[in-house]
Amino acid sequence: MKKVLSGLGFGLALLASVFLVGCATVTTNVSAFHAMSAPAGMKYAMIPYKEQEGSLEYKTYAQAVSGQLQKAGMVEASVGTANIAVFIRYGIDNGREVVSSYPIIGQTGVASSNTYGTVSQFGNTSTLNATTYNTPTYGVVGSGSRSDTVYRRFLDLDIVEMSSLMAGAKVNKLYEGRARSEGSVNQLSAIMPYMIQSVFKEFPGESGKSRKVSFR
Repeated sequence: MKKVLSGLGFGLALLASVFLVGCATVTTNVSAFHAMSAPAGMKYAMIPYKEQEGSLEYKTYAQAVSGQLQKAGMVEASVGTANIAVFIRYGIDNGREVVSSYPIIGQTGVASSNTYGTVSQFGNTSTLNATTYNTPTYGVVGSGSRSDTVYRRFLDLDIVEMSSLMAGAKVNKLYEGRARSEGSVNQLSAIMPYMIQSVFKEFPGESGKSRKVSFR
């Protein structure tokens, strides 16, 4: 029942993110360095940092990351039996104002004119009923400006060898993933599902390669 509820919670979070993001395109810049050849079969444990302990937000994101690890063939295990430990960090800044300009399109002139009508004659008097149709031309007639608040979001995913972590020595890192995104949505929970999917779209991928991943 616990796993069903966790999955339901993330599903609701994903639906909420779709509602908040709307029709916007979420583009994430992803880079990864790793020394992992075949992650399938590895046993992992999600471990929170000290400040994340007891955080429901962390549990939501960790559940999503765990689901992606399992899709890659990895197996969730306890700290005592896992051979790798998985850590995540995430956050969003306070935003910055970005001023941009845009063209104003309007009528710039007339390309051609055509007159259509009828002539009515009464005796020696003629009356013309006509209408002239102009074909307008359009182009840039001015410019405007707008100000938007742009937020920077980040997600860091680190995988380390459990034995080195438990020994208290210098940890042996196996994977470093970095995801960065910018946009007008200031609620991290609405963007995080897309950033997590971006990291795992090619996992572990080519070490040292950066890529852009977009979701609409």
